[in-house]
Parts: sequence; C-alpha cells; structure tokens
Amino acid sequence: MDRLSLDTSVFWILLAATALKLAASYLAYRKRVQAAARYCAWAMLAAACYSFGYAFEIISTSLEQGKLWLKVQHLGIPFITTFWLILAIIFTGHQAFLKRWSVLLLFVIPVMVFIFQFTNDYHHLYYRDVQFNPDSSYMSPILLEKGPLYWLNVAYLYTQGAVGITLFVRMYSRAMPIVRRQVVMMIFGAVAPWLFNIAYIFAYDVVKIDLTPFGFATTGIVFIYGVYRFHLLRLVPVAYQQVFETIQDGVIVLDYDHNLSHVNESARCLFTKLRSWKGEPLAIAELFESHPDLLAMSSSSAYRELRISMDRDGAPHYYQVKISVIYDQGGIFLGKLMVFSDVTQSVLYQEQLLANRNQLEELHAFKDRLFAVVTHDIRDPLALLVSLTEIIEEDFIDPESEESEIFREISSQVRDTHLLVGNLLDWVRSQGGKIHFRPLAWELGPMVHAAVKTIKHRLEAKQIGMTVSVQAGTSVYADKEMVELILRNLMFNAIKYSRTGGHIRIEATRQMDQITLSVKDSGIGVNEEVVQSLFREIQQSSSPGTDGEQGTGIGLYLCEKFVRLNGGEIGYTSSQGEGSTFFFTLPTAGAPKMQYRSWREADGG
Repeated sequence: MDRLSLDTSVFWILLAATALKLAASYLAYRKRVQAAARYCAWAMLAAACYSFGYAFEIISTSLEQGKLWLKVQHLGIPFITTFWLILAIIFTGHQAFLKRWSVLLLFVIPVMVFIFQFTNDYHHLYYRDVQFNPDSSYMSPILLEKGPLYWLNVAYLYTQGAVGITLFVRMYSRAMPIVRRQVVMMIFGAVAPWLFNIAYIFAYDVVKIDLTPFGFATTGIVFIYGVYRFHLLRLVPVAYQQVFETIQDGVIVLDYDHNLSHVNESARCLFTKLRSWKGEPLAIAELFESHPDLLAMSSSSAYRELRISMDRDGAPHYYQVKISVIYDQGGIFLGKLMVFSDVTQSVLYQEQLLANRNQLEELHAFKDRLFAVVTHDIRDPLALLVSLTEIIEEDFIDPESEESEIFREISSQVRDTHLLVGNLLDWVRSQGGKIHFRPLAWELGPMVHAAVKTIKHRLEAKQIGMTVSVQAGTSVYADKEMVELILRNLMFNAIKYSRTGGHIRIEATRQMDQITLSVKDSGIGVNEEVVQSLFREIQQSSSPGTDGEQGTGIGLYLCEKFVRLNGGEIGYTSSQGEGSTFFFTLPTAGAPKMQYRSWREADGG
C-alpha cells in the first residue's frame, strides 16, 4: 500500500473513532442528571476533538495546516484526563473533595497548556520546533520537537490517570457484586488510552503514529457497551453501595459456590463470625453451623421465607429471613441474597394481643355466666311477681277502694321493671350474638291479640282505646319471640306518649311477599331532637310519657336490630301533637328465596 492510500485509510479510521466518541458523549449527555455522566460526556467530547484534529493533521499539505490541526487537537487534549478524574472522584463516592476551589485548581495546568500551545510560536515552550516533512517515514508529515511544557502536561496527565485508576481499584475491592461489573468497565475504559499513549511516547519510532486517539476510541466502545449491557451511569455504584451498607436489615450475598461474597454492617451484628470477616473464603455451612434451618434454607433453589429466633444482648430476637436467587440478564446463576428483617416488636405485639384476647375471652365467658344467673335469679322472679299482682288485683282488691289505686301503681312499676330487665338482657345478649334466631311460619293474628291482652291494664289505666285489624290467615315467616318483643315495645311506646282517652290502632297489610305491621297512636308525636338517632343509637335519656312514664332508651334500638335480623325494615311517620305511626315489615310464609341478615349485618344497619 502506498503512502497516500495508507494516510487516507488512517484518516477515515480516525474520523470513525471521532464519530464513536461523539456517540458516547451524546449517550452520557442524555444521562446528564448524574454529575458523573456529565463529566463523562465532556471527556468523550474532548477526546473527539483530539482524534478529529489528528485525522486532518495526517493529511495536511503545509506547515500552516499542520499547526491549525494541532490547535484543534489541543481543544481537547489538556482537558481529557481532568474531566475523567472528576468522573472517577464522583463515581467512587469522593465528591466531598470537589469543592469549587479544588475543581478550579485541577484546571490550572490544562488551561495553561491550552494557552501556551496556542501561543507556541512566540515562546516555543510547548514545542521547541514544528516542521513539515511530507517524505517522512512517520504517519504525520508534522514533526514535533517537544518542549518542557509538553512534558509537564504528560506528567500531569499520567498523575491524574494514576489517581483515577487507583480510586476505581479501591472501589472494586470493597464493592458488592452487583456493582463490580460497572467498576471493571470503568477501569478498563480508563486504562486503554494510557496503554496506547505509552506506546506513542516510548515506541514512537517503531509505530510511527500517535495511538492515543485509538485508545480513547476503545474507551468509547467500552462505555457504549457498558451503557446498554450493564446500565452504566444509570446510578452511581457508590449509591448502591451506600444503600447496601446502611440498610437496617441484615443482608448476606452468596456466590455460586455458596461462599460468602458480601455482607453489610447489620448482618455483621447478627453473627459473631462476620464481625471479624475480611472477605476471605467462608463457606455458608461454617457460618450457619449452629442454625441448621438457615443452612437448609440457603440450599434452596427458589424464593423462600423463614422466621427464626436468635439471642442478642441476652434477649431473644426474632427475624424474618428471605432468600432470593440472583441471575444475570442471560439467566445465568450468579448467587443468592439473604435478607434478615428484625420482627421482634411485631412478634411481641402479637403475643401481647393473643394474651389480651385470651383474657377477654375469659371475661366474656364470665359475663355470659353472670347474665345467665341474672336471667334466672331476677327476671324469672319478676315474671312471677307480675303474675301474682295481676291475680291479686283481679280477685282480691276492690276496684272502688283506695287501696286499688295504690296497688295498680305497684303493679305498673313491677311490669315496667320486668320489661326493663327483659330489654336489658336481650340487648346484652344481642351484642354478643347469643340470642337464638329461630324463624318459623306462623299466623300473625293470634300473637297480636295475645300481646294486646298483656297490656290491657295499661290501656285501662289511661283510658286508651285499642283497635286490631289483622286479617285471619295472615302468616309470616319470622322468629315469633322477636316479633312479639318488637310489637310489645311499639305498643308500650304508643301508650306512653298517648294522652288519656286516646286511641291506638294495630293493622297488618300485605304487599307482594311482605307483611307490614303498624302501630298508630294519637299521641304527641316524635321529638325532633332524636329523629336522626331514633333506631340507630341507644337513647341516653328517654323522653317521659304524657303521665310522666319513664323508659329505658333501648327499646326502639332493639326493635330495629330484630326487624333487620328477620329480613325486614322498620320506620315511622309522625306529626307533632297529632300522633305517630311506627311500622315494620316481615316476609310472608310463602315468600320465595327469603334472605335473613347475620348479627353483624343487623348491627351494621
């Protein structure tokens, strides 16, 4: 190959290397949110100026052209390693040293070299002599005799390169496996230009061409490969390392031979053998010899979790251990990751909650036994007392005597107390879901008439008329005892808030598959202050009746729960001073697909 063809070939190769460096610079520029990426972009751009100027220096046809392209090269040459050193400082986590004054200091010599190279014709301190010899055996026709400032620049470049590579090597020795490949890529990219530059300086008479631009082209290739293969500069590795070391969970990394590869500070506190571990080979079997469950878990080839107990500072601690298998992007097995999360507080809280639950269950059982005693020892005697007062009032007391009025009041108080106790016990049992729900099909009319008979004395006391309109054969499917309690409470309220000489009407109407049972009075109406909470809450203080009658405040609350439990709804209409109508619905005996609510649903409204 003749000299012209060789020069042309090298020219195009250098232009290709320039394009490669510009591409690498652009990739780094796209990631400019990271400071390291910005300086990488500047370094690649400076290297592109170097190779671009050297390409045209080779094909120069005059001394003036050669000097021009030397100046183009030196737009980048003095600054390449300075940018690269700053990149290394940031990449390895030493950016605390990059103060404004220290950065300016790093650029003193590069700026001085740049100025002295551009003004070399006046002092010849950078190049002692620059000659043009197209017949030279060297690739470039420009022959240079290097001056003292040139060698100062070389020394400075090599010093910066040595410092940067040292930072990378130190980082590699301490890095966790997930970031070591990125560090290796950066070391290789940094070393390549220096190897080519050494060949240029010390073997120039043999190679007869400056190989340094090709070294930076190699760096560009490495960088581009690293970006697409290992996500280079996506996150500075020191950030990975910092997160790994400061995470509160203990982390142990195993290699593919089940030897320890890396541990963080939290993991060192868990195992005595790790506190003095310096990275020497240590089999997982040796570390977990006193924890066979962990050893068995570490041999698993899939994700697993395990809770273990370990003594720390003389007290038991509990840890949730998770193990994950690590693969690279090609699916090749790399190792395993074990994470130890301290769940001691959670376990202690669970144990405390369990103890509290057991205690509450014991108290709840005691309460049930207590109310069973109350039911037997209080309500039953009260029921007997109600019956006795009715017998005495009918058979032994003269209705016209003075004692009759007193005994009638005593009888009324006994009945009210019996109702109060019954409502309270029903409410307490409903809160624990202890009331038995037994829906059956039965005729409504006889139950209504029987319930009216039980309040006959109350009607007579206030001279209130009662009308019952329930068509014969009207049947419902519901719990009879609950419906009787609902109706009795509604009738008591109607009597309570009706004036003397008033009237109450009980009526049952059918619509589709529902029976609506209503209790209408001619009383004083519903107090507007309790409208919103009439069925939803226990009334703290029940309004007194027209004759000063007192109530428990829980009657309507229980009615709503029992109606909903039987699959119905309860409501009312009222006008102040004109009376109220309370009504509730029940499914008919032949209603298809009857649905009933649970205690939880009934209590939820």
